[in-house]
Amino acid sequence: MDTKRTWGFISLLLGSVSLLWGGISFGGMLGQSLVMADMGSFIAQGGGDYLHTFSPDYALAEVKTKYQYIATTGLVLTIFGGLMMRGQWGRRW
Repeated sequence: MDTKRTWGFISLLLGSVSLLWGGISFGGMLGQSLVMADMGSFIAQGGGDYLHTFSPDYALAEVKTKYQYIATTGLVLTIFGGLMMRGQWGRRW
């Protein structure tokens, strides 16, 4: 059993899943930004001390940072797995 090939394949799989998850999350964040903008105007019109301390821009920045980490990790894992799998595709297990 070739350890380099096995870990390369696992890294490629995890990286691909992470990239897919990050891409879908960024797509969903576009809709979420519209909801947060509408909610921000709703909170400004409403009452309550807690609601006035909520910042939709800050919440979106936190979510965006989390999804950037996920997508970057996926990219790094995919590149790492691709480098480990270089020249391994034609060989048999």
